Amino acid sequence: MKYIANLFVIISIAAAINSCTKDTYKYYPGGVPYDVISVLDVRPLYKGQDVTLTKENLYGATKLAAVVVSDHTEGNLPEGLLVVQDSRRLNTLRGISVDLGAAAAKYHPGDSVMIDIAGSMLTRKNGILTITGVTESKVSTMGKGILSVNAINVSELLANPDNYESTLCIINKSSFHPSLGPGEGIGGAKTINDGFGDLTLYTDPGVSYADNAPYALAAYVGIPFTTTDGSVQLRTRDGDDIVDMGSSAQDLIISGFMGDPKGGDGGNEYVQMIATKDIDFAETPYSIVFCNNAGASTPELDAGWATGGMRTIKWNITSGKALKGEFFYFGFQNRKINGNAGTVSFPAETNWYQKTYNTKDGTTNPGDGGLVHASVFGTSGPWANSGNACGVALFKDTIVTETSVPEDVLFVAAGGTIYDPGRTPVLGYRICNNDWYSMYSVAIDPATYKPVVVPYLYYRSTGNTTNMPYAVNEAHPTASTDAGLFNMMGGVYNITLGRWTTARKQVVVELFQKTEDGHTAATIADIESGRGGPNDASVTKIEE
Repeated sequence: MKYIANLFVIISIAAAINSCTKDTYKYYPGGVPYDVISVLDVRPLYKGQDVTLTKENLYGATKLAAVVVSDHTEGNLPEGLLVVQDSRRLNTLRGISVDLGAAAAKYHPGDSVMIDIAGSMLTRKNGILTITGVTESKVSTMGKGILSVNAINVSELLANPDNYESTLCIINKSSFHPSLGPGEGIGGAKTINDGFGDLTLYTDPGVSYADNAPYALAAYVGIPFTTTDGSVQLRTRDGDDIVDMGSSAQDLIISGFMGDPKGGDGGNEYVQMIATKDIDFAETPYSIVFCNNAGASTPELDAGWATGGMRTIKWNITSGKALKGEFFYFGFQNRKINGNAGTVSFPAETNWYQKTYNTKDGTTNPGDGGLVHASVFGTSGPWANSGNACGVALFKDTIVTETSVPEDVLFVAAGGTIYDPGRTPVLGYRICNNDWYSMYSVAIDPATYKPVVVPYLYYRSTGNTTNMPYAVNEAHPTASTDAGLFNMMGGVYNITLGRWTTARKQVVVELFQKTEDGHTAATIADIESGRGGPNDASVTKIEE
């Protein structure tokens, strides 16, 4: 009886609560869905068929709150489209186009708008995901907002065009590919390349900047649109969206290195390079600087590449020549393909610039000096085998200071105290414009909503975080020592364009010291192209 009485009480309370909820649920926080939906939630509603947008399929919402990115003043964007974006949910920037007809031209970048989209249609119009059926009366201006931008490369855009369509994007460090002819302007559908892929840049022949000559290297701020054939076009809004980024031409580039030969490293490590023009080092001396940032490395990185101590070590290259398109090596006295015990040396005709690396116990290696602190590297060579970041840089001078800009630079790993923008001067290693790094990027000025150049001059600064891991392969799955793994850095460098059209990619090649156990002793053909070796496809290529 007691159980029945308790059950009756519970049922009575539940009924009372339910009755109350029916009448008052809408007054509880969260009880009524918010009437604003994010673009991130709208775009997936289209699944190949037109969709009428309703409060039900908009999860209870009826409006978009977004920031305008389009500007029709020049007439280079698809006519009649108001292009807006937001990052309302998951802090993920997504955009969409709204067919507003002639009224679209009344709005400008940075305008914050509220758009009533209930009853409108989500469709693909001329290839572009578009909301149609919206009249000007359904758009309210809410002042000015923050104009964000997606800084991406071409590969990222083409791999996921739906993520970036109708958003403001920056494609940095790009040039026309193929290059434009003498006197040819940028107007029309032209191909640009940022080192990660080719992309169509469309500039209407009728806009005021269509006849402008191309920059050697530029950042393109624009809006990607999908076309009727499924391809992607980037359209700038006006001439200010094309920003001169200077040059990324390099006369000498790093194409590979042996950072951990089989056996003792001292005297056996080397760096492979390719010249993109004839270089006489007696007339144009270079230097090569290695950095090592092990946990106990001292001193503090107070002068970047010029620090010295246990941080950096420099050697000068002041004689000999490197001819265009040919391999050139910086290395040490043992001159073996893979370590002292190897049976194969580099051929006598190899263009090899040699220095001596001291390997006696207790002997430290000063390099050629000239840095802020005398270099005191140990006996095992300038490359680290694992752990924190290490790297190599080429300089077109024998004098290297904190402000010196490398001719080329690559890094392995990312650890260690190697970047602090709060210091004066900034604590860090300077980078250059190459395939992996960019000295400058572009941001949107919050006052003018125009693109502005922003310097990012150091490794680990914004956008400059690319590095390769310490070499591993199936036989050596961790960064162990004495593996004899050559780092082949294959890419495509275009001499005419003065830039990389295919960024370098690390390919790990295991080199064997002698012929045994089914392996053939490694020769120079394993690391150079044009010698009938097995790795030609992965070697850096020079094209014109």
